[in-house]
Amino acid sequence: MDTQTTVKELSTMLSGELMAAESYDLFIAHADDEKIRRIFEQFRADHKEHAELLRERIRSLGAVPGKGTGIQGMFSQVMLELETKGKDSEEILKKAYYGEDKGVKMVEEIVKGDLDPESADLVGRILQKDREHLIAMMEIMQEKLKRENKDQKQERLN
Repeated sequence: MDTQTTVKELSTMLSGELMAAESYDLFIAHADDEKIRRIFEQFRADHKEHAELLRERIRSLGAVPGKGTGIQGMFSQVMLELETKGKDSEEILKKAYYGEDKGVKMVEEIVKGDLDPESADLVGRILQKDREHLIAMMEIMQEKLKRENKDQKQERLN
């Protein structure tokens, strides 16, 4: 196991977790549905917790964790602000799902790398929680579709 490579991969994950937390800040600010806003608040808290766990792991490997998301994160936030402003909660939910799914796929690639057992365990726990986010968002989207279908059927009957 190469500690330098592990630190680099964990640092990439840390940046992603920080960007995710910042993204949820925007989603919360623009969402008009209270249920969606509450779930976003929980997801933001999870990503902040993941970031802290990654910082601790990086420190335990003798390295200094990064503090922010850098230019890439700033650019991403500006683009996300433009993409979410004026959108309804369902559109924002879809955007959040897409971002979370992209993050999961990135982390899955990291897991394929050579991480020490402790780092691999941490990454696995983070992945599990992020997959739970995807499931929760999918359930909300499915509920919305069921309500819309029910409303359409009711309209046809009237």
